[in-house]
Amino acid sequence: MLKGKIKPIFSVFFHNYYGDDQNWFSFFANEINYPFQLFYNGVYGSYYRTRQNFNYTDNFAGTTTSSLIRAYVMNSPNKGKDIGGKLVLMDAYLRLGIQSDYILLLHDKRSPYHTNNHQWKDDLFRIVKQGCLPQVLNIFDNNPKIGIVASGNAIRNEIDNEQQSNAYTTSNLIKGLKNKYNIDLVNLQYVAGTMFCVRAPLFEEFFRIHLPLEIRSTLESGNVTDHNGVTITHAWERLFCWLITSRGYQIKGI
Repeated sequence: MLKGKIKPIFSVFFHNYYGDDQNWFSFFANEINYPFQLFYNGVYGSYYRTRQNFNYTDNFAGTTTSSLIRAYVMNSPNKGKDIGGKLVLMDAYLRLGIQSDYILLLHDKRSPYHTNNHQWKDDLFRIVKQGCLPQVLNIFDNNPKIGIVASGNAIRNEIDNEQQSNAYTTSNLIKGLKNKYNIDLVNLQYVAGTMFCVRAPLFEEFFRIHLPLEIRSTLESGNVTDHNGVTITHAWERLFCWLITSRGYQIKGI
């Protein structure tokens, strides 16, 4: 690992429900060639992780990369799916006070209900591959009003959502959340799958005021889906982006 006081360019927030932890850790070590710190959250009580009997100490000890500064490993119950896990990691990030330029939000995506689930996963992870990270940084460097960079195939506009009946634009739930967190929508773009790179200071400013664990406490437990109507968890899938775009920043796809 890198030594000394090096400011990480990226802080990677990774939420893991399905296991294969060592393979994921190796993936980040191989793919990210910029100084980064890894915030890693595993779901305890998950059937997959129980079956694997994963030991963090055994699997992370001795795994090094020239770009990794440090790894912080946490466990949490399955609350709010990957959104809840990322809020756990955001809380740890703020408490440690280690700043970075950008935050990469990722998780071990599986979408059994998605027609082309393997292609969908590849699309979402495109931003972290070696060939794309320089492009991500170039986009941020050349346009200060870009707040989020994501796979172009993952960018949605809620106004065009085929699940309009779920009312993620006009429901009382959404109206209440927008009012509570002072989110005045300029447009309704968001990144489906909640995997994207964001300017870290923008997230830091919001979550210092609106504490991540307090938000997490409002999310549903278990493997919640939005098939049966609006959920707070999937509302925050939109709000993670809307809290950025409401401040005049844009989402850019690659």
